[in-house]
Amino acid sequence: MIRASKRNKLKERLETFKTFALLFMIAINIFEQHSAFESNFQRELAESSNDVVVDHLLTSSPKAIKQEYASYVPSHLETRIMASSRSELQYDRMRADECSLFFNTSQSGISPEYHEYVAMMDKYIKAVKNFDAKVDDLRLIPTEKRQKICQSMDNILKGAFPAENSLSRTRGGFIEPLLPPLRHPRFCEDGHLGWDSVYLLNIDYLVHDFGLMCNQLNSTSKTVFVDLGASLDYHPENNPALQLVDLYQKFGIKFDHYYAFEATVIPPDQVFQKVPRDILPSYHWFNVPVEVLETSKQNPWASILSKYNEDDLVVVKLDIDTPAAEIPLVGQLLEEKNSRIVDQFYFEHHVRMKNMLRFWKTGATKTLQHSMDLFTQLRQTGIAAHSWI
Repeated sequence: MIRASKRNKLKERLETFKTFALLFMIAINIFEQHSAFESNFQRELAESSNDVVVDHLLTSSPKAIKQEYASYVPSHLETRIMASSRSELQYDRMRADECSLFFNTSQSGISPEYHEYVAMMDKYIKAVKNFDAKVDDLRLIPTEKRQKICQSMDNILKGAFPAENSLSRTRGGFIEPLLPPLRHPRFCEDGHLGWDSVYLLNIDYLVHDFGLMCNQLNSTSKTVFVDLGASLDYHPENNPALQLVDLYQKFGIKFDHYYAFEATVIPPDQVFQKVPRDILPSYHWFNVPVEVLETSKQNPWASILSKYNEDDLVVVKLDIDTPAAEIPLVGQLLEEKNSRIVDQFYFEHHVRMKNMLRFWKTGATKTLQHSMDLFTQLRQTGIAAHSWI
């Protein structure tokens, strides 16, 4: 009995030793994996800084650039807002106040960072207005000269947003964070003026990574602008869609094709009188409503996107003021076959928020939180999705 007892104790000690040895090996493995993760994380963090990104882009192929920017990285400010959007900020409630962060500086610790971003945005707007690539078409510029032009475009972002986490980042490069009121923030300053607000239809708040687009384009890339809701009678003196096209042209991106869909019947002679001369050769006018049915020729994704590939630059603006068609079309855009083709997307999502409800009225049914979530989802697919005006 004594020998058996000793054998049992020895066996128990051996099993204990094996257990400790196994735990020790697991601990080493976890440490190695953590070290590898931390190393990768630090590398990715370093590469996310503007200096490293710029240098890297100059030696990368367009396809490699798109792969590196495949995942969505929200800015620090956007991350903070989304973390408290349902609690403190209450964006999930009907008639949420989209201007609360602008006015109520004591309401949230987020507000100071919000105003810091607005100040950087103002600096960026000024730099964009002063910039001129003096190039008709980047694709025709020799590589060495084009790299210098791309670098000058990168410098605009670096100068205005020195911290790498000030902007969000998509496959299409750096982009403005998702911030209420989901249009020009200074709309909140004079939003009470209604239609007289100088910021209501101002698109200067949009941030574009033209340096990345410049590097991604090659001599065989096609450039496409799809305008869904393309009436040129909408603010004819300063049409927002034409302003956007002018902005791209200012940075050397000339559109080969401009597809314009408009449901309101307009005599062709009136349309072509209003189309600017410089885009007339590429202008395709479709005086029909867009349709959701994917087999329809009037579904823009089926009829147009299928003709292009990932090497092309495809820009889409959706604003037809018909949620019954807009939302299904956005849902189709989330599908991989479409999201991999569209690079930049502009969409005015009508939701029930306090200051914009006077304009949208019964056409708005969802909350501000719905809109924040929708644009996040679009960006996560790789699309640089902007809230339109």
